[in-house]
Amino acid sequence: MELFDQSLLHKYEHNQCTPEEYERVLEWFTTPEGREYLETAMTQELDSEKPDMLMSTSQAADLYQRILDTTGQEQLRHRRNRRFTGLKVAAMLSGSILLVYGGWRMFGSHRATVFQTAYGEVRTVVLPDQSVVTLNGNSTLRYAGKWDGNSNREVWVEGEAFFSIKPSAVPRSFMVHTASEMDVEVLGTSFNLVDRHGRMQVVLNSGKVKLHNSRTPEDAIIMQPGDLVEYKEQVRTKVRKNTNAQSYSSWKTNNLHFENASFAELAQLLEDTYGVTVEIRDAALLQQRFTGTVPGQQIDMLLGGLSQLFHLKVSHVDNSVIIEKETK
Repeated sequence: MELFDQSLLHKYEHNQCTPEEYERVLEWFTTPEGREYLETAMTQELDSEKPDMLMSTSQAADLYQRILDTTGQEQLRHRRNRRFTGLKVAAMLSGSILLVYGGWRMFGSHRATVFQTAYGEVRTVVLPDQSVVTLNGNSTLRYAGKWDGNSNREVWVEGEAFFSIKPSAVPRSFMVHTASEMDVEVLGTSFNLVDRHGRMQVVLNSGKVKLHNSRTPEDAIIMQPGDLVEYKEQVRTKVRKNTNAQSYSSWKTNNLHFENASFAELAQLLEDTYGVTVEIRDAALLQQRFTGTVPGQQIDMLLGGLSQLFHLKVSHVDNSVIIEKETK
């Protein structure tokens, strides 16, 4: 039997999967290897039979049928139908198979609502708790489909987003998970977050947030308004105090503000946000840094602003952008 990702199965068993990971596990359960894994787990549980954990036969049968319906285990059901009767069904469902049911139930409650922006698109999303997220171009926001009044609020972000978090009437945290495996924990605040290419940056506008990951909780950092913190591959590389926080989210108002930025950073931003390929033909430009604000609603408007502000020759043909020094 082919071994599935054991760390992912461990996360599944302890209800720690993201919505995408839950879906991946449940899809694996429909493969021959997944069915064999389930059958082995069920057989082991049948042999152990723990009477103190039994549920009623009717409850057990109902739960098992829902598992079959969800994971498509019809072949498994027919093969083992004669054995899943009476107390043996209840015993089996009391243990290992409840892991499957728990995953089925958690997957249902974690089924993700997904918003994805196109290149150059800015979109505003209102979350179930009335918090507001503004997505920059080429960015994705996911959150569990059901938020009740007592559970913590969790979202997953890839790309760039600005968060305006509504304080909760009852104590419950708001957690932003990133592809870089860094988490942003907030209660009521607003901040800009970028997470691309293993680089994660948070600029705090108001309130207070805590940055951490599960592997090194001792390295958590508490941010105050005006702070900028940047990580690369989960290692903190930059901390700034008293920044102009609003300039980092100027893209929300169709402007792009650059502060001591390099042209290499500019090229990466254009590729990530607008989906173009950028070539900087003058190597000397890569060493230069600049500060300024240009309109960013449309890429041609942005490129025209860059050309005028920094005296550049900028060519945009099809999906390619060429930047070079303007010749006199």
